[in-house]
Amino acid sequence: MKKLLITLLMSLPLLAGNLQLKEGFVAAHTEMLMDSTIDPLNTALQADISIQADDITSLSGKFWIEMNLFSSDNKDRDEHMHDATEVSKYPLATYTLSKVTKLRGDNEYKIEGTLNFFSQSKPFSTRSEITLEKGILTINATSMIKVSDYGLDMPCILFMCVRDEVDLFIKAVLVQ
Repeated sequence: MKKLLITLLMSLPLLAGNLQLKEGFVAAHTEMLMDSTIDPLNTALQADISIQADDITSLSGKFWIEMNLFSSDNKDRDEHMHDATEVSKYPLATYTLSKVTKLRGDNEYKIEGTLNFFSQSKPFSTRSEITLEKGILTINATSMIKVSDYGLDMPCILFMCVRDEVDLFIKAVLVQ
């Protein structure tokens, strides 16, 4: 019996599987007076994510993006945002998962973790819709950050400043 229990415990990590990112993006939204919307997009999301069996609450790992790959419909503004976020000094933003909790809705989850942005690490959570069907895990998450919480001042022109809050929309499609 003892050998059987040890064998079972030793084989548990074999049930974990790395997921391969098939596609993913991070879209941001903020505003500035006289420039109603600022909507940069980064379609180069990267991931190192694993899951145990098919248990969504067992998701672990991290996501990251290269900050200089955010682009919008205004290249000059993008360059100013890259300068403001010092992408040459802080090229990556990384999100490390620590806990996934099932909420009330069918595919509704809360993902908690740590966001490292602009050399600052802070707790960060998202409300997410997560599905797992036929070996394809899809995450659609939304959240908001205050960039000042990370020690970053948004750019201003005269008295008009970019809003401190940035809405985030994240999508990741991973395959087993």
